[in-house]
Amino acid sequence: MDKCDLCGGELRSGRTTLEIRYKGELVIIEDVLADVCQQCGEAYLSAETSAQLDRFLSEHHRYKPERYIPVPQYAGVPAMG
Repeated sequence: MDKCDLCGGELRSGRTTLEIRYKGELVIIEDVLADVCQQCGEAYLSAETSAQLDRFLSEHHRYKPERYIPVPQYAGVPAMG
């Protein structure tokens, strides 16, 4: 049984959501096959999945997104108080 490098939790086959910055754009890909830590949620991709992801990112503009999500962006952390 594989263990998580971050927390030592048990890894199980599952699916995850990836949030990737690619050429200045935030791309969110849901339902990606991965080994997922049952304790902290860290996801580990296989070499094959990583290669597929690289190919997809290089041509993702050819595909119609499922939806667009507004995302707020902040510059730095404002002083509290």
